[in-house]
Amino acid sequence: MSPELPPLRPAAYAPYHSPRDYILSWTDVIWIERGIGRLGEHYAADIKVHTAYGETYDFDSVVSNSVQKFAAFPNGGGGHGEDVVWEQRGPNGFVSSHRVLKTGTHTGFWTYGAPTGRDWISRTVAHCLVQDNLIVEEWLVRDEFAVLEHLGLDPYKIAAELASASPVTGETLVPGPTTGAFAGRIADPVTHGVSGPRPARYQAECAMIADLFETVWNKRRFDLANRYCHDGVVCHTVRMRRVQSLDAYKVEIINLLASFPDAKIELRDIAVNDSSDLGLRIATIWTLSGTYCGVPTYGPITRTPVTILGSSHFELRDGRVLREFRIYDEVAAIAQIVRGREMDFMS
Repeated sequence: MSPELPPLRPAAYAPYHSPRDYILSWTDVIWIERGIGRLGEHYAADIKVHTAYGETYDFDSVVSNSVQKFAAFPNGGGGHGEDVVWEQRGPNGFVSSHRVLKTGTHTGFWTYGAPTGRDWISRTVAHCLVQDNLIVEEWLVRDEFAVLEHLGLDPYKIAAELASASPVTGETLVPGPTTGAFAGRIADPVTHGVSGPRPARYQAECAMIADLFETVWNKRRFDLANRYCHDGVVCHTVRMRRVQSLDAYKVEIINLLASFPDAKIELRDIAVNDSSDLGLRIATIWTLSGTYCGVPTYGPITRTPVTILGSSHFELRDGRVLREFRIYDEVAAIAQIVRGREMDFMS
């Protein structure tokens, strides 16, 4: 624990016995018990929620979106918490990076249309800043492609509809000078990210993760992945894909960058938790910005600028990555590509 920070006050997560219990118990209240009206006890009235489709700044939007999902998936939608990587932010606050394995059956009308009667499974990460016992800011990363694929819906058709209906698909996530919570570049996420200053702990481990992104991803030194990962490293990623081995891990990164060959990844936030049952885990929020000018993974090349909001949870053993859970929204990326294609057509 940093000497500059006093211990986390129990009032930050009361009446629960830990930040982990706070997050998991509230998730059950909202999604299992359907206590949607109690969100006011959990979320600040002016909460800021950042997703791959833009930003919302009010409690009513959170309630509205939750009600719609209840209707579409009455037997699920909330999912089961796989992990809560939490870390202190000041005497009365903490970051919670909550990784959820979500399941449900599409038996009601939803944003994407009539019920299909099919089951789905996907992962989501809710990276939240909690202050004074309320969530004040949230970065929400979903694997929406997996949901649509499992429901038998066309992700490309849905992405095209989103591109037409939404005024924001990636613009607010662009790194560098902009507005909102993503304004400005993060000079050193090891010490200070979008959730605020980090305590001076596990800095060597955080610096290793930051260097993994910079060296392997940004400098394309895939041959150096063994510096950061075990030979048997496992990566759970989008579309419920799982790969194992150092070579497969490298290929997973290469395949994403091949579509955006000029892309750079920027680490935006880090949280660390070390527990006796789950070991040392590091949660991150990142953006990947590049041009759709490489291999045509998502249809014909458009040379469209694309920004992807992502989250990775790393499990470490003996100072290297043993497992990574990497989540990002391909549907949002496709929507940006479709919009670029439409703009080219109109011009």
